[in-house]
Amino acid sequence: MITDGDRLHDALCAAWERLCDAIEDARFERREGYVWTVCPSVPVPLFNGVWPLDDAAAPAVEGALHEVAELGLPYSVQLRSGRTPRCEREVERLGLLVESELPGMVVKPDALGDADTPDLQLIRVRTADGLAQALALAADAFNAPPEIFAPLYTSELAAVEGFAVYIGRVGEIDVTTGIGLTLGDAVGVFNIATPDAHRGRGYGAAVTAQAARDGFAAGARLAYLQASNLGYPVYRRLGFRDVERYLLYAAPEAPAVEVTA
Repeated sequence: MITDGDRLHDALCAAWERLCDAIEDARFERREGYVWTVCPSVPVPLFNGVWPLDDAAAPAVEGALHEVAELGLPYSVQLRSGRTPRCEREVERLGLLVESELPGMVVKPDALGDADTPDLQLIRVRTADGLAQALALAADAFNAPPEIFAPLYTSELAAVEGFAVYIGRVGEIDVTTGIGLTLGDAVGVFNIATPDAHRGRGYGAAVTAQAARDGFAAGARLAYLQASNLGYPVYRRLGFRDVERYLLYAAPEAPAVEVTA
């Protein structure tokens, strides 16, 4: 029986594959029992590593991570909690630690709530200037160097069918941003980012709901995301529900940059 957790995971893999197709030098390879992916222009563990699909991948994990390390990239292993216990034991044997636990959440059209933000204007941006503004917001909100996120805010990626970058403004001030990617019957919500000075006013919820609604209007029947600790209660209030839990393993010395929703 296919569960909503399975649907989320399949959609996440498809979205990542589409992004890798559009980002220079990125690779997404479906191998026997696991996915191997690298994105040299985004040198953080989440974007480079191994996603086991079943426990048959356990013997291959060490070699696959070595391939990533040979490219000079920090690596990670992203697991669906409890689905691949042999792989979990193997990555722990290799000295990797759980960097974060990421709830996988979904919502269907009839369950999506609204955010009460009458002062907020949401804009879908496509120009170089608009994308640069969204990048600056994301870097500020995640307290990370802009170059970490720059490959996600290019004109080439913005031209990908189904890819949408949003900015939320109050008056003349940019206060929030987010990304939606609609593929087939699912819309993924990524990089919801609101700088500290503008949090607690529903802006992140509003851009999340807009990305989901636009995906539903384009034919999606499910919106999904991986939630950060900060975003989790926001998404719950919007109607998203937990259907999966991911464990992100990384080496202790790996740079920690949170780039989930």
